[in-house]
Amino acid sequence: LPPLTIQPLVENAIKHGLLTPGKKGTVILSTREEEDKIWITIEDDGIGFKPEKLEREDAVGVRNVRYRVENMVGGTLNIVSIPEKGTKVEIRLPWNHS
Repeated sequence: LPPLTIQPLVENAIKHGLLTPGKKGTVILSTREEEDKIWITIEDDGIGFKPEKLEREDAVGVRNVRYRVENMVGGTLNIVSIPEKGTKVEIRLPWNHS
């Protein structure tokens, strides 16, 4: 995985999801291995957002991470967010057992 791929996603979870006055929350970073994939998941129980927010021009960090995951390592990036519930980011990477 290229450097600075996970860090912006964790930073976004804290900055945009949890740093709301009067709001406490949790960020969970987890990994799991399947037969031919590695999954990296970043979840928060913060304020969430509407999906169209990812299309904005200022979503540069997510756009850069998506580029790294898809074009540099052949993986996928999926983001699901529900306002007032939180956000879940899943990165799926091909796994070669060589």
